[in-house]
Amino acid sequence: MTEFFNVMPPLAAIDLLISNLSLIGTVKVRTENSLGLVLAKSEYSDEELPRFNRSSMDGYSVRALDTYGASDSLPAYLEMVGEISMGQKSGISLSEGEAAIAYTGGMLAERADAVVMIEHTKISPSGLLEVYRPVATGENVIMAGEDFRSGDLLVESGVTINHVQLGALLAVGNSCVVVRRRMKVSVISSGDELVGPDDEVSEGLVRDVNLYTVAALVEKLGATPILFPRVRDDFDQLLKVGKQALSESDVVIFTAGSSVSSRDLTSKVVNQLGVPGVLVHGLSVKPGKPTILGIADGKLVIGLPGNPVSAVTIFNMVATPIMEYVSGGAISTNDNAITAILNSDLHSSSGRTDYVRVKLDHPEGEIVASPVYGKSNLISTILASDGYIEIKAETTGLYEGTLVEVYLDPIG
Repeated sequence: MTEFFNVMPPLAAIDLLISNLSLIGTVKVRTENSLGLVLAKSEYSDEELPRFNRSSMDGYSVRALDTYGASDSLPAYLEMVGEISMGQKSGISLSEGEAAIAYTGGMLAERADAVVMIEHTKISPSGLLEVYRPVATGENVIMAGEDFRSGDLLVESGVTINHVQLGALLAVGNSCVVVRRRMKVSVISSGDELVGPDDEVSEGLVRDVNLYTVAALVEKLGATPILFPRVRDDFDQLLKVGKQALSESDVVIFTAGSSVSSRDLTSKVVNQLGVPGVLVHGLSVKPGKPTILGIADGKLVIGLPGNPVSAVTIFNMVATPIMEYVSGGAISTNDNAITAILNSDLHSSSGRTDYVRVKLDHPEGEIVASPVYGKSNLISTILASDGYIEIKAETTGLYEGTLVEVYLDPIG
């Protein structure tokens, strides 16, 4: 049985896989159904927004010139010439010294170039509008095309559509968009020692954790997880399930047992699923060294370590950016991080990237990171921590008092 003779740095492994993978296909959908999907074709505005000059306040359409010099002691007096109802065309054109009622979001009177807020006015006994504050040209007004001009870029290709972008697209009448298909990810858990969450656990057996935690992480990426029944450490069974998974999904993830034989079995299966097979067999990281990365007939295949901490760490640091690329979206830049002060020395081996889980505290207003020590098969290590820090391969550790970036675990 083989072990890891040529482990690869994680960034090099990510680059290798990305350079050999293609993006998933596209589909045209109604814009209102595109939330959370990756835009495959940049969208531009076909019209101006707003299409007409609009009031941004309840008040009165005016010519700014007619309000100059207005004050509490000497208001400007304007003649009321009408009201422009919401959803109606103006139908009113202002002459010198005239005003018309305006509503938030409603159309301005023609020749009006500003709106006086209702709070700065009063109707006199004679029916004239008294204005107590001057307004400048364009004040309290959204001009036609001020939001978007025809031809303006709305949302760029590769962006995952959120609620704001969805609203912008619909506001200018872009009712359909071309997006990447929602990625389907098969998750296969294997190991003779594994049983289900509801099963009785006798000596030598453990409840399966990774099948569900990995599926949850897949879902957080906006992909659809497909869970397969647990498979024993049997080559024929694992290959059969792997072939089915490959036919039903865009990505296949194996989370195997912890033994060398289990890892070796996974690599043999990946090599039989399709060409080119295994590209990376082992990463120069801790935890997560026994990671397998491959491609089978154009689809990404990942073999995660069996230990829960290792599986979660490798999924976040290695699998996630590769899967984001396949989905056509932007690759994560670890922006969900905060700076903290390390409160103890941490040793590491040169030539290996270490991910150390930490707990955050806030004594005296400072953010302090305390290492959470635990083996990679201890679920309590994850529960007791808020995230992890990275000790780069070219260093031999970090000293107490060092400012470190803490990559926070996803929440929500």
